[in-house]
Amino acid sequence: MKPKNLLATLTFILFTQIVSAQLMDHKFHLYGRYGFGGVQNTSFSIVSLNAEILLKKNFGLNYNFDYQMRKDSINQFHTSMGILGAPVLFGIGLSNAVDGDSTSSGAFGILGGLLLLVLPDGVSYHYSPAYKWDLSPYANILGLDFIKDKKTEEFYLKYACSFGVKSTYIISDLITVTGFVETRQAARFGWGFGGGLGLGVLLGKKETPIPVQ
Repeated sequence: MKPKNLLATLTFILFTQIVSAQLMDHKFHLYGRYGFGGVQNTSFSIVSLNAEILLKKNFGLNYNFDYQMRKDSINQFHTSMGILGAPVLFGIGLSNAVDGDSTSSGAFGILGGLLLLVLPDGVSYHYSPAYKWDLSPYANILGLDFIKDKKTEEFYLKYACSFGVKSTYIISDLITVTGFVETRQAARFGWGFGGGLGLGVLLGKKETPIPVQ
């Protein structure tokens, strides 16, 4: 191989290794967010705690706990469907488990409750355009909003979803800064659009595969 081609090959290998040493080198991303936007002719602010399990093939599983405050006296707390359904199914299974005639259904209910508890809000796809940068579109389609109208004191439980894109920069290999824009809706409460910033931490360094000699 000519020296020029060898240098180009080594440069390419080094660059790809640097670029891949990114957010996806870790197992978990935990971050808090603050954002604001508009919905149904009013404005809102939102604070949230978000967790992401980072899988292979650049995919992630999203878990979101959001509190949205609207200027029109409506407040919304968001979580995944599993948080509500898991205790119910687990309780039914536990009740059946103590019934000698329903041991199998009881075990199924307990196992189903545990599986439902880890059901994510949605999924994300990660792409690294540059060193320490991560770009990620996401779709959260398995959510619920607990809604309170402070004027009427009425409560609602509504299906909720959100779609957006976030950009994350890694500081000191562990600390992250995230910017995001998204559209979101709780059923019958209109589509909103907003964005904001987040601060987080990366956890659980993935093991680097040992090359086969």
